[in-house]
Amino acid sequence: MNYKSTEQLKAIAKEKSLGKYGTLIGANLIIYAIQLLVSGISTASGTNSILILIINSLISIIINILLGVLVSGKAYLYMNLLYSQPVASSDIFFGLRQQPQKAVIIQSLFVLVDFAGSIPAQIFLIRYMTTRSESDMSATILFLGVGLIVNVIVYLIYSQSFYILHDFPDRSAKEILATSRRLMKGNKFRLFYLNISYLPLYLLGVITLFIPLLWVGVYRNAANCAFYQDLVATTAGQDNTID
Repeated sequence: MNYKSTEQLKAIAKEKSLGKYGTLIGANLIIYAIQLLVSGISTASGTNSILILIINSLISIIINILLGVLVSGKAYLYMNLLYSQPVASSDIFFGLRQQPQKAVIIQSLFVLVDFAGSIPAQIFLIRYMTTRSESDMSATILFLGVGLIVNVIVYLIYSQSFYILHDFPDRSAKEILATSRRLMKGNKFRLFYLNISYLPLYLLGVITLFIPLLWVGVYRNAANCAFYQDLVATTAGQDNTID
């Protein structure tokens, strides 16, 4: 299939974002502020109690799952951008109105995989705090790497789910996830390469006091949405991937 190249997708993202950076950055800042605010709810400081740690973890899982409605709204915002529709920072709250229960189910997959993948590393890290054993530290690093790889793979497979939710709101969460899985067959490396191509810009943003990261984030989000737009446009009518 004749998909657009990474350079073409990034060019589309840059063109579509021109004149709208203020709105898009504002939307991202609102999301970051909400995430920062709710993250404080799940943290009880000044205690080493295992019970409190477990409670904090459970609260964190629930909150991050519920934040799926914001992830859904963010997808809606960038779909409006790529499809040349009016955009507003308030679009990030559209997920509260458009199938919020499906957004939560989709988000739960990412959150639970991330949590499950982090458990082995956390166990060995706790052991290391007591034993100071090099083998425990090595195991911690190993399982951190394994967890990261698992998270990346799951993200790539189901990365199109929130876009599909807005394009096909009548589908169940299970059908949406299955559609993303089909769409991403043979396309996972393309999306992976698109995202890692932004690493130099992120590095530049870090060494220049982080402010440029606001623009880089918008640029990458728009490119990811352009990837979905191209994916659907190219596969539609050629097979039953979307049906």
